[in-house]
Amino acid sequence: MQTIAVIALGCPKNTVEAEYLFGIFQEKGFKISSNLDEADIVVIHTCSFIKAAKAESEKCIRTILDIKKKKSLRVYVSGCLPQLLKEKMSVLFPDIDGFAGTGTLQYLPDLVFGKNFSRFILPPGGLNDSNYRVLSSSIPSAYLKIAEGCGHACSFCIIPALRGRYESRTMESLVDEATALAESGIKELILIAQDTTGYGQDIYDAFVLDKLLVKLSKINGLKWIRLLYAHPLSITDGLIEVFKEHKKICSYIDIPIQHASKNVLSAMKRPLNTPDIIEKIKRKLPDIVLRTSIIMGFPGETKKDVNELINFLNRGYFQYAGVFEYSDLKEAVSSKLKGHVRAAAAKERRIMIENAQYDIFKSKIDKIKNNTVEFLVESCLKKGTAYSIKGRSSFQSPEIDGNIILTNDKPLVVGEFCKAKVRSVYGYSIKVYI
Repeated sequence: MQTIAVIALGCPKNTVEAEYLFGIFQEKGFKISSNLDEADIVVIHTCSFIKAAKAESEKCIRTILDIKKKKSLRVYVSGCLPQLLKEKMSVLFPDIDGFAGTGTLQYLPDLVFGKNFSRFILPPGGLNDSNYRVLSSSIPSAYLKIAEGCGHACSFCIIPALRGRYESRTMESLVDEATALAESGIKELILIAQDTTGYGQDIYDAFVLDKLLVKLSKINGLKWIRLLYAHPLSITDGLIEVFKEHKKICSYIDIPIQHASKNVLSAMKRPLNTPDIIEKIKRKLPDIVLRTSIIMGFPGETKKDVNELINFLNRGYFQYAGVFEYSDLKEAVSSKLKGHVRAAAAKERRIMIENAQYDIFKSKIDKIKNNTVEFLVESCLKKGTAYSIKGRSSFQSPEIDGNIILTNDKPLVVGEFCKAKVRSVYGYSIKVYI
């Protein structure tokens, strides 16, 4: 029996695809391992959304190829990087045994079994659904990918070229997978897609994320349902009402706004009324926690645009924000725009926005000091006579929003929900006491 390892790079959507690949390979008779020393075959599932992701993918490939020089190992590369570079992949990395683009991931076992792979750089797509899945994490949370591709034309983004048009999964398939995850012990379900709130438009002729959420909230065993990657234009009144009516749906939405200046939003080909949409959500759901993503140093961005963004953020709508410097990809429309911002200026603006947003975050946490929060226990390690415990509250997404941190004289069980009082802030993590 051959042993295979899959390395997933990039966002949670790639993580889900890697878990599907684990399941598909296991069903084909392969042994699955996360230990490269045990592996006979390594699949590197890549990302190339921005320059940094592309560089990380290329670095990982070179690292694994160095290992291949020292031991018998077959190496395959899948996902966005082969889709972007196509035939150039075999020129850049001649020692790779095969490539699969985003639209042919389900055929990777055929590729490994030695069948012809010249056809494996095909039109874009993604592994949007699978009957097989092996979770790659031991924490009691899992991502549910509800759609693939994107129907928007943001000038800085090459996702439509890499992943194709927007394709929703059926509600039935999503409920079935979510039910299986809950039965396996998953307590938190995190909905993802390139655009989660666009769900259903292509197959049901309407935005029906609200209806999907209602169905998912009826699944026994699930405690939290979280929503990431919402697009401002497809946040409907019906979706807002669902947040009011269903307790399992975390009062939390991730809405990447990218900017708040109409000048920059226009150049990005993003909704100009984004600030108004955010204001509407907070007016109807005043207690909801919002996260966003922001790009600084976009071509044509001025100091006036930066100040406009800061003034908008200072209204306190967002508790969390991921701030990124503009990544110029020659394949993106934005690379042709005039007024490119110097890298040093983009970095300075990013730091300025990060500092401003951190002050907002800290002020929000200061207001709930000594308040009780419920959290999901994700790890419990004994250190001396005490236990170091980490978890997350309903207003924290995995890996990006910090943790709940507790030092306790008694252990807590991973996967259980506990309550504690807010003590202080440590970076973006929150220290609590019982």
